[in-house]
Amino acid sequence: MSFSRVYKETVLDSSFENWKKLLNHYFRINEAHLLMLAKTEILPKSLVVEIAQALSELENEKIDEKLPDGVEDLVFLIERKLSQKIGIEKAGFLHTARSRNDIDATIFRMCVREKLLEIAAELIDLVERLSKKAEQNVRTFLLMYTHGQPAQPSTLAHYLLSLAFDSLEVLEGLILATRVVNLCPMGSAAITTTGFRIDREIVSDYLGFFEPIENSYRAIVTSNWINMALDPLKVLAIDLARFAQDVLHKASCEVGIFSFPDELVQISSIMPQKRNPVILEHLRIRSSVSFGFFNAVEVAFLNTPYQDVNENGDFVLFKFLDGAEVLKQALKLTKEIIEKMTVNEDRVKELSLSTGSTATELADHLVREFRISFRQAHQIVSEYIKSGMRYGSLVENFERLTGKRFTMSPSKVAEVLSVENFVRVRQVMGGPGEKSIEEMLEKLRERIRRGERVIEETKIFIEESLKKLWNDFASLVAGG
Repeated sequence: MSFSRVYKETVLDSSFENWKKLLNHYFRINEAHLLMLAKTEILPKSLVVEIAQALSELENEKIDEKLPDGVEDLVFLIERKLSQKIGIEKAGFLHTARSRNDIDATIFRMCVREKLLEIAAELIDLVERLSKKAEQNVRTFLLMYTHGQPAQPSTLAHYLLSLAFDSLEVLEGLILATRVVNLCPMGSAAITTTGFRIDREIVSDYLGFFEPIENSYRAIVTSNWINMALDPLKVLAIDLARFAQDVLHKASCEVGIFSFPDELVQISSIMPQKRNPVILEHLRIRSSVSFGFFNAVEVAFLNTPYQDVNENGDFVLFKFLDGAEVLKQALKLTKEIIEKMTVNEDRVKELSLSTGSTATELADHLVREFRISFRQAHQIVSEYIKSGMRYGSLVENFERLTGKRFTMSPSKVAEVLSVENFVRVRQVMGGPGEKSIEEMLEKLRERIRRGERVIEETKIFIEESLKKLWNDFASLVAGG
């Protein structure tokens, strides 16, 4: 068959380049399928051995640089090469009871599960580093912002643990997604299975899947499996981009809370004073770009029929794989940022006091000490801040609005307004107090352990399945 030059160059050649990267998965499917055909006695043992030996030779040969004329894709190319070795009358039996549809769907799931497990491993490492950094900075003060304005002081531990718990939820989402992705389409053939008495579980087990997909039509046409994998990845990309933007703000000259070593800073070619923490911008870029790739995959399925369509093909898959690689880069940059950023606590205290960021605690103290309502206390302290924090204004407004005598000394007011006091009294669950942080760390460690255990068990399950495939196929090649 001769294809249009434009179609071949634009679609087939591009697809061939993609498929060369999937070749390892394709050979594993060939091996598992052939072993199943032997075990179910659909093909005679002598023929199976001959095909296996030819496949083994073929895997060690260099694949064509370009797609030959008249060949549609890699599947047909491998079949042609196999036929050149043992003849079409023998090689053609390998395609018994299967289709490019279930082959493609299976390969794509193998690719995606691989990327999900890689990202999960990076994510576990990130959470562990966040946990370690938080543990080291329980008493390191940090000014928190809301709506872009100074809000309340807290600690670096409190700040980092927020991102850690967000990341854990993403990890748990990836674990759920992996359960959906790691189901085997093989045996579904085109869409309705086959009249041959195949055993789908044999192939599923060899390839490291949890089980065959229960509905053969769904196995071919569904986009749920990849879209469910996209959800936690898009959430992670958003989280990392927001983190980058927030740290970038806090590292600005105007704020000056976060600092970075020279190894993470670039200078200007003309302005001698510039120290640009560009690692944060590169994190933000990669987070946003990965989100764009994932969004492209999701959007590709909008308004497409619930059938086997090319949106389920390699072109869209590789947008996912590109997004996954960029997101892994973002995770690596995030870990470097976490490891090496430092807090300027003097600047934190200066900003906290000059902006009145500890004022909430003064209002709370007035409620506890003088038994007035919080709304009254809020108004009194608000007027105090507006006055430039003049002690006389505090006394005057307190006595005018409550009718009570104000008995706090200036030194006591200063003590209540200190950053140290603000953080120390916040011992409620979830707050920045030391006891609360320790409780958070313990919960975090337990959830990390659970997630790590599940990911490791899944990786071992897949590795052992593929090892059994390798051993059984090697035995088949040897004539056993």
